Amino acid sequence: MNRLFQKYSISILVVFGLIFRILFYFFNQNVLLTNDSQTYIDLAKLISSGSINGYFGGRSPGYSLLICLLGNSTQLVVLFQMIIGIISSVVWYKILKLFNFKTFISLFISLFFSAFLHVLSYEHAILIESINWFVMMLLFYYVLKNQILASAFCLAILVLLKPFYIYLPFVVFSFFVYNNFEWKTIIKQKLILLVLPFFVFISWSYVNFLNTGFFVSSTYFGLNKIQNCVNFIEKAPDEFNWIKKPYLKQRALHTENGLGNPMCIWYAVDNGNFAYKNMTFPQLSNEFGKCADATIKNNFGLYLKQVIFLSFKEFWKVEMVSSNSLETSSFINYIWKFQSVLLRSIKTIFLLLIPIYLFQFIKNRKFTIELLLVLIVLSTAVLQALVVYGSNARYSFPFEFIIITIVFLFIKNNFFSPKDEATFIK
Repeated sequence: MNRLFQKYSISILVVFGLIFRILFYFFNQNVLLTNDSQTYIDLAKLISSGSINGYFGGRSPGYSLLICLLGNSTQLVVLFQMIIGIISSVVWYKILKLFNFKTFISLFISLFFSAFLHVLSYEHAILIESINWFVMMLLFYYVLKNQILASAFCLAILVLLKPFYIYLPFVVFSFFVYNNFEWKTIIKQKLILLVLPFFVFISWSYVNFLNTGFFVSSTYFGLNKIQNCVNFIEKAPDEFNWIKKPYLKQRALHTENGLGNPMCIWYAVDNGNFAYKNMTFPQLSNEFGKCADATIKNNFGLYLKQVIFLSFKEFWKVEMVSSNSLETSSFINYIWKFQSVLLRSIKTIFLLLIPIYLFQFIKNRKFTIELLLVLIVLSTAVLQALVVYGSNARYSFPFEFIIITIVFLFIKNNFFSPKDEATFIK
């Protein structure tokens, strides 16, 4: 039976991947659009026009370039994301095989988890999560294969898609250098892991500087920072009363369980509360950043409380793109309830494994591939909590395959003796 699975493994993944997506299509035929979707579409239209002069700098061009290449058709984008969703399951299968899992176990994990409803919903949405999931898988496949140039290109693409990922090259570079420290190879080969992504990051920041006057990867940065202040914005310095008062007004309207909605500052902007300042959005966001810096500096304890107990905690949740057709289906809701509980349980186990892998490194001084994967997820969880409050679960989505892989890998390595592993690995 194992030989049969091994011979037709790719075919099984493709066929069942298609079946799952056809079944999902029966419940949702619509392209799922969110507030973020429109900003990607707008940039794609600008790129199609041949000029992005005057662009406000909110989004990086990676995902919008894809939309542009697909003729600005959201239906084609969804179709493309469904195709790479199937390919992602194949790449995940190959990653598990590189970790010496048995063919059947590799097939089951990659097929079962890549067919979760939130994975399929992201494929139907004009959002970057599905593309990030795919490129992230490619990155770690090439890291496992020790292919540095291919890894560097994946890192550059990730930064082009989401500049937030600029920290990733440092972690991957550290892994390669630690395990093979030679100045000659660092300069000739490994340095490309830093150079290529930073070239992308700096180039886009410079484009934003030309268009807005601010050398930033995204002009949303200041607005994102002040979102972190939603629950203590009343402590902002008086010089920022013009920001504080509209912010507090929206917080009073959008408070649940004593906590302000992270979107409050967005509501204040959308309602034109700052129109009297006659600022462009980049200028306004820059002022938000100044206000956030001053407020956080004077209330660092409250900021840390926000980071640890709200933003960091939210990262480990599971989120599906909302849709009326999905939410009204009892069958879908039952399935999603089971899947979300299962995935949250796996994420909880992963959290408990983090100190174990860190202790093993301190004890053995070995920078293993497992530790690299753990550090990637941990650094993402910490950094996103420091800079963003709101939709934090979306930050964890592209890393869920790592979380699942590490948990199953730990089980294989620690709960199966070498004799028993014949039933678990090839």
